[in-house]
Amino acid sequence: MTRRETLLGLLVLAAVLGGVLWARGRGRGERAPAAPGGVAGTAGATGATGAATAAGPEGALPDVTLADGSVEVGGVRLVLSAERPILAFSKVRWRARAESGGAPVALEDGRLSFEMTMPMGDHRYALLPGAGGWQEAEVVLPMCRSGSRTWFATLEGKVGGKPVSSRFRLELSPPPEEPAPAATPAAR
Repeated sequence: MTRRETLLGLLVLAAVLGGVLWARGRGRGERAPAAPGGVAGTAGATGATGAATAAGPEGALPDVTLADGSVEVGGVRLVLSAERPILAFSKVRWRARAESGGAPVALEDGRLSFEMTMPMGDHRYALLPGAGGWQEAEVVLPMCRSGSRTWFATLEGKVGGKPVSSRFRLELSPPPEEPAPAATPAAR
């Protein structure tokens, strides 16, 4: 391969990557103005400890891949947390909590369900009481054969008899590759 062909290939690759990044940025909605702390975020969603408002397109959903996510729903803050990394085919403990005025409140009939854009089976879990006002579930999610890693979690229940619900987004990590078995010496 000549130097010219290599440079042309790199330019094409750069153009494709630039187009992908541009398209991904447009799918996530408009960027919100900088917050008082000076950090700009996606309008309506947050991935770490801030609160999200209405969750619209999937890019606007709070992302719980690397940090806890929260959403304000009718004066109640719903918080979702997971052990990390979130690995496919591994048991992962998820925790959820409802808060009002900064204090935990009862999340009655708490449920956590997971889905992808394509059918991946039934992944619904009842939340069980845990410490500190948290409710928990142990979850195992499969890896999609298509290679897609994006899952959506729906947290729902009742607070004070009123239904509350919110969706979150996560990127599932592939399971760790198992080492190849050691070669056995040839029989003599």
